[in-house]
Amino acid sequence: MDTQVKNEKKQLVAKWLQDKYEKFKVTLCRLIQTEFSFSLSLQLDALDLMFGLIKLEAQATKEFPVETYQSLVKLLLLGDCGEVLGDESSSNFLLLEFIDKFSKFWDLQVYFFEKSLVETISTWKDISHQKKVQLFSNYFTVIRGGLLYTTDSDELRDLPIYTGIKLPSTAYKASIKTRYQKCLLEILRITELSPAQYKALLLILHKRVIPYMGVPASLMDFLTDAYDQEDDEVVPILALNSLWELMKNYNLEYPDFYTKLYSLLTPDLMYTRYRSRFFRLCDLFLSSTHLAAKLVASFIKKLARLSLAASSPAVVIVIPFIYNLLKRHPTCMVLLQNTTADAQYNDTFDDSEKNPLNTGAMGSSLWELETLMSHYHPNVATLAKMFGEPFRKPSYNMEDFLDWSYLTLLESEKTRKYKGMASLEYEEWASLFNSGNDEKVYIEGWAL
Repeated sequence: MDTQVKNEKKQLVAKWLQDKYEKFKVTLCRLIQTEFSFSLSLQLDALDLMFGLIKLEAQATKEFPVETYQSLVKLLLLGDCGEVLGDESSSNFLLLEFIDKFSKFWDLQVYFFEKSLVETISTWKDISHQKKVQLFSNYFTVIRGGLLYTTDSDELRDLPIYTGIKLPSTAYKASIKTRYQKCLLEILRITELSPAQYKALLLILHKRVIPYMGVPASLMDFLTDAYDQEDDEVVPILALNSLWELMKNYNLEYPDFYTKLYSLLTPDLMYTRYRSRFFRLCDLFLSSTHLAAKLVASFIKKLARLSLAASSPAVVIVIPFIYNLLKRHPTCMVLLQNTTADAQYNDTFDDSEKNPLNTGAMGSSLWELETLMSHYHPNVATLAKMFGEPFRKPSYNMEDFLDWSYLTLLESEKTRKYKGMASLEYEEWASLFNSGNDEKVYIEGWAL
């Protein structure tokens, strides 16, 4: 009888302690979630305590405390103790402290993307627009560094574990990629992305996101929407990387791909900061020798036309790009060797035609390249003169031209070694005033 009473008292005390423990965790979460007008070290202490409790619970039960961890994850994702920065990441000091641990330990990553998180995100669809902006920023900040995941199972099992416990075999399976994918797609579903958010995500998508997705093809709708954006032409350019990954590695097709690609050739393209990225990909897309000659001719002619009003660094890219296309597609050489001698000849190229198969470029000529031979910048003019010589060079390495800027053009002029003295309009003098025994002085009778 005494033993039964003692057990009941122990259970009562244990229940009381459990209740106090749960209330303590709630208090810590409230402290972490509260927005102050300044950063508080007390909040960082609360975050450290939560991590400490997660480790203690795991070591006591020999299981990862998913519920406690998820409560921390959810309040950090909705946390607004920071601002959205220019790159759409968050300056939330608590989130950054969390990511410092998250990026190092496999158990913190594998239990972050839980089914319960997907369900919770779906319930956030009715939160305010500002809250959704903060949610995207916080989530983007977490995933932009990638994951520790690797297909090598032995290497995966050697990853550091924060709680120090032995994880179940399911923690090392590819199922995390499915959960990761569902969380991302749910974020995209409830958030109406701005052009800036599109750009931020697309910049990391092909390297930091797609490799960790179970079915990357599920991003096709998102990428199609991004590629079809008309309000901001930078977004379609950035979507090309990931779209190409899906087309190349997962055999997906985009209808009228080259028509859309052709529509990206605008004057603004020649001045965008992502110009080199576009030409790098465009070189891949036009590398096939099975493309229709009139399609390739349209790209060549359009680029030549755009180069007339482009910046010098952009023209430095366009010239070797056109050269490589002509070498790769000899049928288009007629653009350089058009023998039409009619004085009344009119250029058949329709610059306003959106379909590259119907521009009439094959009946045109690249008179724009001859114009570039008289370009004000000597480097550009010299480069353009290659089209007046035999095509003996197999092709140009585009990487040598993609990152040129006005600064590099000026530096190349500054460091150029001249073979002889520059031509002078006036007589050359040794010095301006008398300085010693100089014979040729510009102003005689004066000295400094």
